[in-house]
Amino acid sequence: MSPCKILLVDDERFVLSMLAQGLRNIGYEVFEAVSGQAAMLFAEEVKPTIAVVDIRMPEMSGIEVGHWFRRQGIPFIFLSAYDDNETVKMAAKAGALGYLVKPIGVPQLLPTIHAARERADEIGRLKETESQLNAALRGSREISIAVGLLMERYHLTEKDAFERLRTHARVQRCKLHDLARNIIGASEQLNCFK
Repeated sequence: MSPCKILLVDDERFVLSMLAQGLRNIGYEVFEAVSGQAAMLFAEEVKPTIAVVDIRMPEMSGIEVGHWFRRQGIPFIFLSAYDDNETVKMAAKAGALGYLVKPIGVPQLLPTIHAARERADEIGRLKETESQLNAALRGSREISIAVGLLMERYHLTEKDAFERLRTHARVQRCKLHDLARNIIGASEQLNCFK
């Protein structure tokens, strides 16, 4: 794993200081914020690996900060003195990768940080795979449409139309889905003259 930058967000300065010092003592790079606004400014500047956020803070709640972190792609864990079902549900809905109830020390926080980082990495890999699959599906759809257009225009079988498309892509030294996209675009242009 890459070096870990932890952003701690808590309006209780004693809790903030205690956790920050404990994490620094074991080698983490730690940034401290006493409000939601300060947390967002720090996050934009330092790009933390993970954030640990108190839920109940004045002015801007940790839940609001969590929603912002989620949109920014910053994994986060919630800390709270509250363990009621409603608060836990709001935390999960915000996208928290963990939820710890205060009082808490560094020994209890570390396993949650490690688990949340692993989960965040897994989610990142899944999103990358999803993106690749979506691109492949779009390309596959475009290839199918182009094959259909070639079948219709030149009265070819599906196999022959696909082979022509693949051969032409090799000759032009371009990707199959790029050629398919060009054929679809040309067909749409021709349809404008009907």
